[in-house]
Amino acid sequence: MDISCQFATSLRSPEHIAAAETLGYRRAWLYDTPAQSPDVWAMLALAAYQTERIGLGPGVLVPTLRHPMVNASGAAMLAALAPGRVAVAFGTGLGSTAHAPSAHPRPPGRT
Repeated sequence: MDISCQFATSLRSPEHIAAAETLGYRRAWLYDTPAQSPDVWAMLALAAYQTERIGLGPGVLVPTLRHPMVNASGAAMLAALAPGRVAVAFGTGLGSTAHAPSAHPRPPGRT
């Protein structure tokens, strides 16, 4: 069975990912939260150097948080450092708090 793990991006993410590899996890994802955390691509690059097998990727990249060329460059760099181990997931990044009264209201009947 393949099991993945996901971590909040921090300066300790590379060592967390190395521990996950030792424990047998197949893939490790890091949150993309550039306003709150170190750069996801830098932490994944450091993890690539500290691991040999575990898959790596940001989960999920929010396209509106940085220029697409920055994400393309980060993905290409990580793929060069960890060939065959990179997956990139894109999403909106919207959580349950994204629909605050000042934001877009939720449709009727949805919480």
